[in-house]
Amino acid sequence: MGQVYLARSRGGRLVAVKLVRPELASDASFRRRFAQEVAAARRVGGFYTAPVVDADPGADPPWLVTAFISGPSLQQAVDTHGPLPAQAVGVLGAGLAEGLAAIHAAGLVHRDLKPGNIILAADGPRVIDFGIARALDAAQASTTVLGTPGFMSPEQAGGLRVGPPSDVFALGSVLAFAATGSRPFGTGSAEAVVYRVVHQDPDLSRLPAHLFGLVSACLAKNPEERPSLAEILNRFAGPAEMGGPWLPPAVTAMIGERDRELRHQDRGPRSGTKALTAGPDVRRWRPSRRDFMVAGLSVAAAAAIPAASMLRSENTGRSTTPKPDATERPLRPGPPVTLLDGGGEVRSVTFSPDGRTLASVGDDGKARLWEVAARTLARTFHHTVTNPWGRPLAKVTAFNREFTATLSAAFSLDGTRLAVGNGDGTISLWDVATGAVAALPYLDPVEWNGSLSCVAFDPAGATLATTYDAPAVRLWNPATRTNSATLHTGDGHWVAALAFSPSGGILVTASGNGNPGNTSSDGLLQLWDTSSHGNLATLARTNSDVHSLAFAPDGKTLANLCNDGTITLWDVTTRTRTATLTGSGSGVTCVAFGPNAVLASGFTDGAITLWDITRRKSVAALNTGTDARVNCVAFSPDGRTLAGGGRNLTVWTID
Repeated sequence: MGQVYLARSRGGRLVAVKLVRPELASDASFRRRFAQEVAAARRVGGFYTAPVVDADPGADPPWLVTAFISGPSLQQAVDTHGPLPAQAVGVLGAGLAEGLAAIHAAGLVHRDLKPGNIILAADGPRVIDFGIARALDAAQASTTVLGTPGFMSPEQAGGLRVGPPSDVFALGSVLAFAATGSRPFGTGSAEAVVYRVVHQDPDLSRLPAHLFGLVSACLAKNPEERPSLAEILNRFAGPAEMGGPWLPPAVTAMIGERDRELRHQDRGPRSGTKALTAGPDVRRWRPSRRDFMVAGLSVAAAAAIPAASMLRSENTGRSTTPKPDATERPLRPGPPVTLLDGGGEVRSVTFSPDGRTLASVGDDGKARLWEVAARTLARTFHHTVTNPWGRPLAKVTAFNREFTATLSAAFSLDGTRLAVGNGDGTISLWDVATGAVAALPYLDPVEWNGSLSCVAFDPAGATLATTYDAPAVRLWNPATRTNSATLHTGDGHWVAALAFSPSGGILVTASGNGNPGNTSSDGLLQLWDTSSHGNLATLARTNSDVHSLAFAPDGKTLANLCNDGTITLWDVTTRTRTATLTGSGSGVTCVAFGPNAVLASGFTDGAITLWDITRRKSVAALNTGTDARVNCVAFSPDGRTLAGGGRNLTVWTID
């Protein structure tokens, strides 16, 4: 719904302050609905919820304050330490059933119960974010269905009326995830997951036998066949019946670490923090990350933490919050400059080796070259579509709308050529100076959707690597336009992204396409030796229809993004996972490294975050000026310019 801050009341109590997104705040019907839902949410009682303590739907922007619960989300706990033991799942089920009952008693339906909206506290679970779901649903009803694929009920996915049984369905999915570490309807694209929710049975093969009957009943397609919350509550024991800590030691340690960090933070506003109260002045005031006060709630600079700015250490199993460092030189991004507005989605951006030229490609089938210093368009290359299928082009594009697009781009090491991966399955090699083009041969067409998703030049030589619609990577000699080698990932592991290490020698590939029927392990993150063409290591097995890969400039760290919204950092030398950047509903879409251990990540809402991976913190937040998905990000070689592509092409100068 917007930005979330950790804050303290004047009495020292921790709260979560949630600011509504500008496009929702400007919608009068949303404001009315928001006021109604907040009023209902304030009536919610019970122990297993995070109560609403204050709100102002009429403020600019509208805001909502709830109690802050110390502890990791269920998503973070399972991602870090694996499935919960049977007793903990029982406590979780009892607490969630009681929390949902309290929400339903106030006349609300949560509509977005998922692992990220469940906090694991020392004395039991808490359900959060139940005060806004129906307001958001009403505001977006004409364009989309609110909810999280895999946790929304069939009736919700179909845009039908939902009631308490819809939350019971979500509860069944949550319990299955907590007990197995896997989503019962798998992963992949939203469309594929929703199709399984509506039409297919859940995969409960790994579910413990004592939970099978109850979870199966919760996941019934017909709402009338699902059990009531009272029936579910009767099946489980609450934390008081455990006689001790209800969570496994590793997760309990996460809670303890979080508590220690919070105790070490300042308990009041620092000098210079504004103190405003609700009224006319609030409507004219815009909060910043370091300066926030609304309706008597103060936020110290050390405690103002946007929800996306969380980094979980895989070594310690703890969640950390960014800590100020007086010795660091902060990044100062300049105002955004829009180079391209319209013309279809921008799919890929890349800088020339000398940093003077920026290339962008996208849905309109064109490759554009921009002069970075002047911020002007220098040249446009038009791709002529190749159609080998013996069917009208209109029929092919109806099946695959990306067939006429340009999807990826990479400069050669000397900057004289631009390789472009096209949606029709071809690779164009453009001469940057003359605009002459050569095409690599079209090999082994498999299906109409034979789209290339990634191209990259090996920094150690002239080899060009390309992905295509198959479980393999082709290596090319661009000078002779011959296929020099093929790296086979194995049946079903369709390559989605690739990247070379900065010094060459290592190629990393990520496979997995999120198709219906695939499991979470139907994917591979692999390292390859570019000399021997042998597989060096498989770092992870994860299936995703969204992948983005980036090496740090020193080649020691690899960042991998999957469609679960987490960025995993790997030590390339030891082949170990070192950390995970994540956040509540983060929606990360792409990543790119710049100098000095700075990592850029794009988001589904048009935002870009810059992370300092050495200090384990976010250091800057940018916005493209739209709420549209950021498809790609790239730094210039000197790190002074950042480009982001989506609905627009936007660049920033970074001091």
